[in-house]
Amino acid sequence: MDAPRTSRGFTEHERARAADLYWEAFSRKLRPALVDDATGLALVRTALSPDRVLVARAGGSVVGICGFYEGNKGAVDLTWAGLRGRLSAAASVRALLLLAPLSRRAQRDALVLDGICVDPALRGRGIGSALLEAATDHARSRGARAVRLSVVDTNPRARALYDRLGFEPAGSGSLGPFGAVYGFSGYTVMERAVAR
Repeated sequence: MDAPRTSRGFTEHERARAADLYWEAFSRKLRPALVDDATGLALVRTALSPDRVLVARAGGSVVGICGFYEGNKGAVDLTWAGLRGRLSAAASVRALLLLAPLSRRAQRDALVLDGICVDPALRGRGIGSALLEAATDHARSRGARAVRLSVVDTNPRARALYDRLGFEPAGSGSLGPFGAVYGFSGYTVMERAVAR
C-alpha cells in the first residue's frame, strides 16, 4: 500500500465509499436511532458533508476519513428534513432524541472531531495517524489551540492511538440511561495541543 495522502473533502464519485467507512465504524452507535443498516447507511450517504471531512487516500481509493464540526454541524448533518425523507414523523422525532446525547458542538478554541474511520482491512498502517496529523494541520490553519475528540470507554484500540499521538484526557462524560441503548456508558474527552 502506498503511504496515505490526506486532503479536505471528497468527490461525489467517492461519496458512497466515504459513507460506507463512516457507517461501518459508527453503525453500532447510530443504528438505534436510524432503524436499520439500510436506512442508516442511506441517511449517512445523503448527509455526509465533504466540507467537514478530511480524507485519506491510498492507491487511488478512499481508505479513511476524519469528520469535524464546523458551524455547529458535524460531518454527518442529520436534519429533520433529511430524516423525514426516509423516516416517518414519529421515527424522525425518535431519531433526533436518540442522537442528541451523541452530538457535539464546534468550539472557537479547538477543532472538535466527529469520528475517525479507517478501512478495517488496512488498520495499523498509519492511516489513522495521518488523518489525525491532517486534523492538527487543519486546526492550526483555523487558529485553533487544540484538536478535541471523544473516545468511548469500549474502544481501547482508539484510546491507545490517541495516547500515543499526544492526546491527553481533558474531561469525561456519561450517557446515563442511554448507555444501554448505545452499548457504551461513558467516554473520555481528549485534547492535543496545536503547536503554532
